[in-house]
Amino acid sequence: SVKLNISAPVLYDNAVILSYERIINKNQSLNFFAGVANLGGLKLASEDFIFGDELTRKGYTVGADYRFYLSKENKDPIPHGIYLAPFFSYYKFENKKELTYTGGTDPETISTQLNVNFYNIGGELGYQFVLGKRFVIDVVMFGPAFTKYTFDAKLGGQFSGISEDEALYELIQALKDKFPLLEELSEGGEVSGSGSQKFWGAGFRYNINIGFRF
Repeated sequence: SVKLNISAPVLYDNAVILSYERIINKNQSLNFFAGVANLGGLKLASEDFIFGDELTRKGYTVGADYRFYLSKENKDPIPHGIYLAPFFSYYKFENKKELTYTGGTDPETISTQLNVNFYNIGGELGYQFVLGKRFVIDVVMFGPAFTKYTFDAKLGGQFSGISEDEALYELIQALKDKFPLLEELSEGGEVSGSGSQKFWGAGFRYNINIGFRF
């Protein structure tokens, strides 16, 4: 089966993520997925900072899950029915934006670069419908994960009158507002001088795919 993830645009901009599922034996299949997605919709909480023009925005994801269809629960042959699967996924995003500071005497603008990486290892519960013989609707209903988050923010210059850490903190807060699960991204509200943060935490996978069987 070849499928398109129709739920990805809810979280990401310009997202096109495809998957390919192949039956391995009577009750198991291997599902690969990959595609492009952009991290958009970042908003700054402080009125003293304003995002300007977007210079670069790109991102991608890859991953796989190995599915075990529950033969005792499914009356129809796979890939129709309920399944359990371990999975791995990786997301990488890169954004370059202009950042303007208006809290001084005159507005100042510099460039910024945000690099975000998510490494997910987890398990999922899903159900796949086969309509007729060819069309499928694949829903991952529940997918908790153990996730490594890495975040790196860089400034292309220096604002006068404020420290570099203050500007980096605003960028981190914007990311946390986009993904509320990243509350641990800045420990105690502090940001390292390098603008980098890495930690393990909870993640989650949920998606809806539509596709065609060959």
